[in-house]
Amino acid sequence: MEDDLIDIRPAGAKGLGAFARRPIPAGARVLPVAGRVLPTDQLTDDLLALQVGPDLWLCSDGSSPDDRVNHSCDPNLGFSRGDPILYALRDIAAGEELAWHYSTSIAAPGWSLDCACGSANCRGVVPPWGDLSPADRDRLRPIALAYLRD
Repeated sequence: MEDDLIDIRPAGAKGLGAFARRPIPAGARVLPVAGRVLPTDQLTDDLLALQVGPDLWLCSDGSSPDDRVNHSCDPNLGFSRGDPILYALRDIAAGEELAWHYSTSIAAPGWSLDCACGSANCRGVVPPWGDLSPADRDRLRPIALAYLRD
């Protein structure tokens, strides 16, 4: 299903990105995040990793389509059901870049990422969940992974 929804192509300064091949309705399942689960002490620099628990990471070698979904401070995808599957948060137009808010998965203290999303709400830096303001956590909680929602 995901193959007919997503094109991987250049996304400007962000490198490669994932784009909607056709319109995607709000609420649609768009893409599961793939990989193998590893504890923090087994992470290596050659892996792309999505935190899925306090000490658990879903790791990939970079070859999965989900590895090309960039961050946005105004995302059109999110973990609406709390599991590592990205769902459309609103109707998405054909050709639109797909993006999720990286703070909705990561709680690692000290982690941050310079943001290049370009949205009107861009904060310039993507912080871990615990460094978000209480208001931002409340706003993002419905699209965060389950381990961050409590």
